[in-house]
Amino acid sequence: MRSLLRRYREPVFVAFLLALPFAIFAAKARKPMSHNLFDRAVLALTAPVEKAIVMAVNGVQDAWHGYVALRGVREENLRLRRDVLHDHNEASALFEVKAENERLKRLLEYADRQSPTRYLVAEVIAVGASPHSHVLRIARGTADGVAQGAPVVAPEGVVGQVAVATAHYADVQLILSPTSAVPAVSQRTRGRSTVKGVGDFTRCKLEYALRTDDLQDGDLLLTAGGPGFFPKGLPIGRVVNVAKRPTGMFTAADVVPAVSFSRLDEVMVVLGHLPPPSSVVNASTIGAPQ
Repeated sequence: MRSLLRRYREPVFVAFLLALPFAIFAAKARKPMSHNLFDRAVLALTAPVEKAIVMAVNGVQDAWHGYVALRGVREENLRLRRDVLHDHNEASALFEVKAENERLKRLLEYADRQSPTRYLVAEVIAVGASPHSHVLRIARGTADGVAQGAPVVAPEGVVGQVAVATAHYADVQLILSPTSAVPAVSQRTRGRSTVKGVGDFTRCKLEYALRTDDLQDGDLLLTAGGPGFFPKGLPIGRVVNVAKRPTGMFTAADVVPAVSFSRLDEVMVVLGHLPPPSSVVNASTIGAPQ
């Protein structure tokens, strides 16, 4: 008998597994009053297993639906972020275009007021890494007519002079440099002096201002002009810290530059005087002939 069971145990086990669902179905299909001892035994044995299976299946379904829902929310969040970033970039680009147009408009208006001087608009592409740097680089060079020593200005006032020029780029030495000296005249008193760089990013030094001049804090200094210097009448800066000495010929003072050098995006290179009106105007140079 045992050998017979061992021989056919696998088919018997399979038949038991196949019959078990039918027994459970038959037990549940009857009315509660019609359950016999076998039915109740089957229900008692299979109820915990069935409950565990149902809970596991429900848990898997909940987890799956939750994952799908969260995945959808995440994708929606990513899409919204991309849309917001795209809108932000567009708004930023429009703002930059508007700001550039405003700057170029100011440059054109300034060039018109300074006629008959020839100006070349140049983009600032680099500044010195040091906060006390005295040089900036522009995207114009000898191929555009820029020469060493050419004055460089902005609508606010003087910037510096071209120190080194290559075919397409040039380095501009700012008036902040200790080697820079600009002849100046006081707008109010017409007294003459020299604005000398001291290597400081925020101020220059006033030299050779006569002690007899009525120099005061806040006086505006303009370029005095002359061959090899800036055109006459351009703002240099305002006088501060006037210290009138009891002796000597000159008054000591500082000068706050009119130009904020760290915020320059475009400048203008002074090329010289305009030719006769019959010349053709070049689009890349304000008032310059082809």
